[in-house]
Amino acid sequence: MDKKRLYPILLIIFTNILGAGVIIPILPLYAEGTFQGTVPQITLLASAFFGAQFIAAPWLGRLSDRYGRRPILILSQVGTVAAFVLFIYAGQLGALLDQLGLNLPLTGGMAMLFVARLLDGITGGNITIAQAYISDITPDDQRAQGLGLLQAAFGAGFVFGPAFGGILGNYGLVLPFIGATVVTVITLLLTIFTLKESLPPEERSSGNREERARVKLPMRLIFSDKALVLILAVGFVSSLAFAALPATFALYANHVIFAEAANPGRIQLYIGLMLAFNGATQVLTQIVFLRPLVARFGERNLLILGQASIAVSLFGLAIAGSPLIATLFLAPFAFGFGVGEPNTQSLVTRFGSRRSRGFLLGLYQSARSLALIAGPIWAGYIYEAINPRSVYAIGGATTLLAFVGAILLKNMPVKEIEVPEISQSSDAA
Repeated sequence: MDKKRLYPILLIIFTNILGAGVIIPILPLYAEGTFQGTVPQITLLASAFFGAQFIAAPWLGRLSDRYGRRPILILSQVGTVAAFVLFIYAGQLGALLDQLGLNLPLTGGMAMLFVARLLDGITGGNITIAQAYISDITPDDQRAQGLGLLQAAFGAGFVFGPAFGGILGNYGLVLPFIGATVVTVITLLLTIFTLKESLPPEERSSGNREERARVKLPMRLIFSDKALVLILAVGFVSSLAFAALPATFALYANHVIFAEAANPGRIQLYIGLMLAFNGATQVLTQIVFLRPLVARFGERNLLILGQASIAVSLFGLAIAGSPLIATLFLAPFAFGFGVGEPNTQSLVTRFGSRRSRGFLLGLYQSARSLALIAGPIWAGYIYEAINPRSVYAIGGATTLLAFVGAILLKNMPVKEIEVPEISQSSDAA
């Protein structure tokens, strides 16, 4: 494992997620309290982000296969900075939009939040590109560990980001977005000045017709491989349930867990600390436990364990009666994601060559993003139509389907897809 190139990308992802994590405990409350957003509108903010990412992630992955990982990472981070700036000025820009008298079904401020989330989603393929970067610099037998360290950096950002956002939120709901912008600019500078390219020019996709066919992997071949389809299905179903937590947790904590809080003004801080605990548990899992667990049980068994842990967590959150119990049930959620996600990503990369890893990881991210589009929609509907606790009960039941899929995957062969050669005549055509 090339640690000289590994550490810079981990630092970049840490600071990037730190910036994103700052706004997590604040954005739903910001949308509800400042721009009169309804619960479905607020959860749709997450769907907008992942919808844009669903469309853009494979495209960014292909661009990184063709032009290298570093320039596309820089591009994506510029988009994130611009999105955070829009969050800061959403009130002023929204007021101008309201003055136009367009009779929108939401306030101008909410509309600007949607614009910002869409922009961030379109350029938000940096995690996928970072996964491809890690795959470039790690051998097959260390890839799950490398991707686990990436997830640990991701989790570390969620340790400090939400806590930092909760603290800043005590001094004004706009201040966390200013902090997130500053952190993301630092991330951009780190990428420009410290990150070396992982994909040399001679190993990049050329972009011609034959190369595109070889790198993209025809969809008929992808869907003919039962193991790959099942991995994508597990990722989709698991993410469908996973989406319930980030889309609704701040509202759930505000409306249910802290409904009788003695100091309502500090709820934002409490939510940030709960999410920080979730991130700390994920970091501990991936730094301390992932490597020995992979060596002892293997990638596929950990995928099964991960889905079971997430299901337990969601069922627990559905019945939690106090902030302490709810916080404790975040631990199996973080553990399950910490052991399941890097092993799923590692399995996905085994289906393609070095040149097509960006595309395969982009395809996997698209499957997840498709679920993360639908997840907040159903979660927002259930939250209002039934009750908030039902969101987590249904999420736990959905995760059990991914658990069954992971069991079925255990004994299925995973091998690189063989792409047929393209004839000269077809290329000429």
